[in-house]
This record gives sequence, C-alpha cells and structure tokens, in this order.
Amino acid sequence: MKITLPPLNDTREYNRKTTDYGNGMIEIVAYHQPKETYIGERPPSSKNKPKLSDEEQEKRTRSQIHAIRRRIKGYALINDFEWFVTLTLDPQKVNSFNYDVSKTVLLKWCRSMRDKYGKFNYLLIPELHKSGAIHFHGLLGKIPNENFVQAVNPKTNIPVVRNGRQVYNLTDWKHGFSDCEKLENSEKASSYITKYITSALLTDKDMYGKKRYFNSQGLKKPKVSFSMEDNTKLNDFIPNFGIVGTDSDGKNYVDVGLYKLTTDRETGALIQKDTNYVIRAKNEYK
Repeated sequence: MKITLPPLNDTREYNRKTTDYGNGMIEIVAYHQPKETYIGERPPSSKNKPKLSDEEQEKRTRSQIHAIRRRIKGYALINDFEWFVTLTLDPQKVNSFNYDVSKTVLLKWCRSMRDKYGKFNYLLIPELHKSGAIHFHGLLGKIPNENFVQAVNPKTNIPVVRNGRQVYNLTDWKHGFSDCEKLENSEKASSYITKYITSALLTDKDMYGKKRYFNSQGLKKPKVSFSMEDNTKLNDFIPNFGIVGTDSDGKNYVDVGLYKLTTDRETGALIQKDTNYVIRAKNEYK
C-alpha cells in the first residue's frame, strides 16, 4: 500500500524553538537560517519497513540520542518527582540477564505501586552492567516516607551517607536491592537522570528495537512552540551552546544558539543564570 505524505504547504517556517518547562525555566533554540516544521499529523507509516543492517541501526540510534535526552529532561523538569532511585534485580529471584524478563518484573511492580497508592509517577531507564545484568535508574513521585528506611553498611551498621545526604532503601521493592536519595529540585532530577541516556545504552545490539526508558502515563510535558522572531533580541545573552559561522565578510555570527533562561517572577523578564557555555565553530561541528 502506497502512503502519500501531505504536501509541502502543510509546513511553516520558524527561526526559534521555545520550550517552556512550566516552572520558570525557558529553553530557546535560535537559528540563523529559518527551518521548517510540519503542521498537523502525518498518516501512520508502513509497517513493512526494510530491515536495517547493524551499521544502519547504530547510525539511526545515535541520531536519536539528543531527542531522547531532551524528552527525558522535559519529563524530569516539569513533573514533581521526589526520589532518585537505583533498583537492582536479585539473580536468585529474577533472570536479570534477560531484558524482557527484567522489564516485565519492573512494569508489574509499577502497576502494583499504582494500585496500592492510586497515583504513582515514575521515569526509569535500564542500564546494562558490565556483567550483562540489567538494573534500573530513575525518578519516582510521592511515596509515603515510612516506606523508606535508612540504608546501613552491613559490616559496620553505620548509616550510608553519600555527598552529605542520607541514602535509603525502599521497602516496596522486593526483587533485589534499592538505593534511594531524596531529590532537592527538578534541575537535580534532570541532571541525575539524563546522564544514564548513554551511547552504550542506545547502540548496544541487544537493545535494538527495545524501549530505552519507561514512564508512567499522564506525565506532564513541556510546552514547545515554533515561531519567527527577531533573534537579535537575544544578543544580551550568551548561548549556553552555540555553533558559530563566518560570513563572506569574515564576520562571525551565531548559526545555532541554545539559551537556557529563567523568567523573573516579579518582572516577567528573561534572565540567564546558567553560566555554562560551549561554543564551537560551524566547520568543526559535523
């Protein structure tokens, strides 16, 4: 069956992409040359897709890394997660070397937590240990505090403290070991979780065609908009990530600039608190 895509006039130009995380944090990507975005929904693609070679699959997967990280970051920033957790699987109880078995155990547990507490927000990422065993890192929403007990060193019986913060075990997780830390804020949550979206996870042959993360239904998503704007209004800010080109007169310009900004609660003005900057030449960014 031949699928006909909508005509080109169902697109519109934009030179600015704005992501509003709903908590005062705004991320702007400004483009020197306008780009196009599709308006509306495309029809479903054919299910009879040609099978990709391992090399083609790896290339395709690598191209998805930034998109997946942005999606994970959005979930982490805009939702009210309270705990960062690592959940391992006891090989005496679960075949933790089998991805599908490990995934089934995890999702069954998530459903039981939802049934138990009514609402259970989660965002979990599988990680392959060097041994080949699967474990999960992620963020959890509100769970009664009494379900967490202080983690203690089994040899010394001294409470486990990491970077000045108490580590806990989650009594609800009975499939192996749990390591839990209370989150300070959404930015910390985002920082913790996105580092586990690694090239190794995405390009491992055993992970082709498998989910790279698991999230509860109903999580809030950031608001994304596309528009044509006067990007010279961003000249007061430094791109937190920028690709700089050189025009025919030898003058530099920002070809693509990503700005991490915050809305001032009193004035509504955009301010820049993030002082981490990475600037690259356009001819070096391939």
